[in-house]
Amino acid sequence: MTVAGCATRLGLADRVEVVQKYVRAHPRETADPIDVAVRRYDPDTGPYYHDDLHESLAGELGPDDPLEITDALAARLQAEFEIVEYRIRGCDVDDGDCRHTTLVREDFNALEAGDIADLVYRSSGAGLVSVSDSP
Repeated sequence: MTVAGCATRLGLADRVEVVQKYVRAHPRETADPIDVAVRRYDPDTGPYYHDDLHESLAGELGPDDPLEITDALAARLQAEFEIVEYRIRGCDVDDGDCRHTTLVREDFNALEAGDIADLVYRSSGAGLVSVSDSP
């Protein structure tokens, strides 16, 4: 049994399906955050972008590209916005409970909408233990 499998069995990690992956940004001039990119998962068609990408990302990502934020793109977003969050909505594979959480960019980039992931939740967000591609 893998470490990830043990952590999940022991209740230290939650196994979730990533149903939504998104970048949330907080503009400097307003208190209301915006979602600059939202990638969702449909079991019949796979991952897709919901709505248009924000102008900051429009030239960087095509409709079939995974939502991954490079170092250069992250630096550009940080320069444009006060706060940039890398977030997912994960639904527990056993009971279907869903929750939104923040990940560090490296863990965020390792996931695609539709993946099954083992996550450890903490007050500052979640930590990725392992990831399995979608079925």
